[in-house]
Amino acid sequence: MKDLIPIKKSHIRFYNDFPLYYISKNGDPLLYKKKDKTLDREMLDRNQYPRFFIKKEDEAKVVRQLQEVLNIKLAKVISSQGVEAIRAAMCDIVEEALSGPIDASLSALPETIEILLMGARKNSGLLESLATIHTVGKKLVGHCVNVLSITAQYCFFKNYPDDQVKELCLCALLHDVGLGKIDRKLFESAEKLSDKEFSEYKTHPTQGYKEVMKYPMFSKTVEKTVLEHHERLDGSGYPNKMTDICFEAQVIGLIDSYEQLKYHEKKFRKALKPFEALQIIKADVVKAKYNKKVFVDLCSCLIQ
Repeated sequence: MKDLIPIKKSHIRFYNDFPLYYISKNGDPLLYKKKDKTLDREMLDRNQYPRFFIKKEDEAKVVRQLQEVLNIKLAKVISSQGVEAIRAAMCDIVEEALSGPIDASLSALPETIEILLMGARKNSGLLESLATIHTVGKKLVGHCVNVLSITAQYCFFKNYPDDQVKELCLCALLHDVGLGKIDRKLFESAEKLSDKEFSEYKTHPTQGYKEVMKYPMFSKTVEKTVLEHHERLDGSGYPNKMTDICFEAQVIGLIDSYEQLKYHEKKFRKALKPFEALQIIKADVVKAKYNKKVFVDLCSCLIQ
């Protein structure tokens, strides 16, 4: 069992190129199909298959193939379907990227960004619409997609060149990748965190930085943004109380804060309207926690 990992039932149809295993009543792992055998479509539709497993050694190949399939799906829904379908496809891609082996899972994200931005250029309201659809559950995935959407909207407003847009959007998608390394309840809870819980929560930028820096596909800017997005210009942020923060981290940090205030309800506060969320952030701008010019541009971008 140690060399086998379970797969999601909703993804079974993507695994025809790989051998699949199941666990017998006696608890023994048995081969169900060889890699060149196709599963019966009717049984797939009826969800009649047992729980399947793949070999650990096949995981990276499986994830890369799945990401390719999901990117193709995203391209199709962008060209032919509504915003909810597009957001669902984006969430599928981000969920896989945050849950699989990072080197395989994240390698397809640049292509995802390309597909999304091509669609956004054809439909100027797409990114704003994506960010206004609230996803119940899967909070981390929904949060990352929202931050991505607002970031792309900001970049288009600023008329940044394509390379800068793509890099900032990658920063947005990956900024919270370190949350996958801590207890899930710390970012899904609607309760206020205890001091001990918040101390653990504050490790996620460092955790994400250590993970992302292992892979040369991402620039130093992306690495620094993952590490610095909770730092503040007055030194009151975390994890290192820095004041010299890269520009990209200043942008993503501000958008991250806005998204949390606007889209996520806690027991100690309601989700806020855009103006209310911006007013709270404005108070921190006055305290020199955020970049004033970025804040003004974000406000202009959101109300245009």
